[in-house]
Amino acid sequence: MAKSVDNAFNMVLMSELFGLSVILIISMYQVLMCISVLDACYQCNWYEMPLNCKRNLLMCMIRSQVMLYLTAGKFYVFSLNGFTDDQKDLERAAQVLSWNKRLMSTLGLWPFRSNDLIFTVNFGYFSLLMILEYLDLFLFIGDLERVVMNLTENMAFSQIFVRMSALRLYNGQIGEVITEAMKDFDRTCYRTFEEMKTFISYNARSKIFVKLLMVFVALTATSYYLTPIIIIFGGGLPRVAIGENATRVIYLLPYRFHMFHVVEDMRTYVITYGLQLPFVFVSGFGQSAADCIMVTLVFHICGQMSVLALRINNIDTDPFSCQREIRNVVRMHLRLLRMGRAIEKAFSVTLLAHLLGATSLVCILGYQILTNVAKGESGVLVTFLIFQFLVLLILYAHCTVGESLLTESAKVCEAFYDCHWYNMSTENARIIVLCMARSQKPLCLRAGKFNTFCLSTLTDVLRTSMGYLSVLRSFL
Repeated sequence: MAKSVDNAFNMVLMSELFGLSVILIISMYQVLMCISVLDACYQCNWYEMPLNCKRNLLMCMIRSQVMLYLTAGKFYVFSLNGFTDDQKDLERAAQVLSWNKRLMSTLGLWPFRSNDLIFTVNFGYFSLLMILEYLDLFLFIGDLERVVMNLTENMAFSQIFVRMSALRLYNGQIGEVITEAMKDFDRTCYRTFEEMKTFISYNARSKIFVKLLMVFVALTATSYYLTPIIIIFGGGLPRVAIGENATRVIYLLPYRFHMFHVVEDMRTYVITYGLQLPFVFVSGFGQSAADCIMVTLVFHICGQMSVLALRINNIDTDPFSCQREIRNVVRMHLRLLRMGRAIEKAFSVTLLAHLLGATSLVCILGYQILTNVAKGESGVLVTFLIFQFLVLLILYAHCTVGESLLTESAKVCEAFYDCHWYNMSTENARIIVLCMARSQKPLCLRAGKFNTFCLSTLTDVLRTSMGYLSVLRSFL
């Protein structure tokens, strides 16, 4: 009798595992019933029974005290405390989306609370200074050293301009992907601890990248803005000779923006220097917001693809459950494909700009580092080293998430081939064959319409940049 009740409970829990509320109700009911059984054992006239019956009744009392756990099937011990801990792990993993919310809200670009006024002010201010940057480049196109310094900033700021424009243009599509991603931070979405662990491992990678990116963006933007002050503290304001006994002070500014007024006194210098301070924050948030949300969402899709591969491998060929499991797998696969295509479309132009800009920046920053080493300017050298590391970090992150997306897509394809489709019914096997055909076209990140981001892209960019740098070294 006890075994039959236990099996009944097992079947109920297996069928209702996805619902936390059902599990809690059943848990409370079982506790109450066990208490009732235990109380009945004590209240019965056990002292008047024969010794043999007393022993059996004592065993029942001991057995009825084990009432804190429910067993789901034969493999998973379910407790309220364990379920709560798993949900807390997922809530901690979801913090990365709140970090992205703060970054994008600073620019007025968070999809669920966009602010046109904040975006217009930030984007307008950034665009105005970008025009002044290009104007300085055209006016001094014949001065090699000034052109190289201008391009060092210009290529980075052009990428930020494209990033901010893409976030604004595809704000709705990005919001839809974020909405879908937020649904996956619920414990009931995962059948086993292995699935949840796989998903959280990918989420942890995005957390690491966001932290590293924010640190090095802050270091790069701050050190670049403070470079003139570092030079002044090191040897005072630089001077240039304008005659035999006359010199003129050069008031260094952090960026190569063309100024329509002449900076010839300290008061004008301080005001001009201070007016460029907001550019540090606008460029920093513009750089990190687009990269962080893209890496976060792509790693999220990779984690879900890995969970999908596990479920495909564990499809039960039993006729009663096979069709339901295949239906769920197909729905999950289609959902991830839609999310992946939306991300690919939203960041295609951004990745193209980054591919071209990173190739140029690695070369130009390498030239700047070699020049500063030759001149012995160690203070400015640190700024360019941090800048170079930031460029390589972002490039590596984009190539890594692209490679992970290709890898997980290939695992899903292999899972469809490796599942026991040959033991399924004809209708279910036909669906699996269609899934095999679709999974042969993997999800990926594309720069424009022609280049796929993966780890080989990193080596291609570095090889091309070093080739250009070898040409620039001849001018040293």
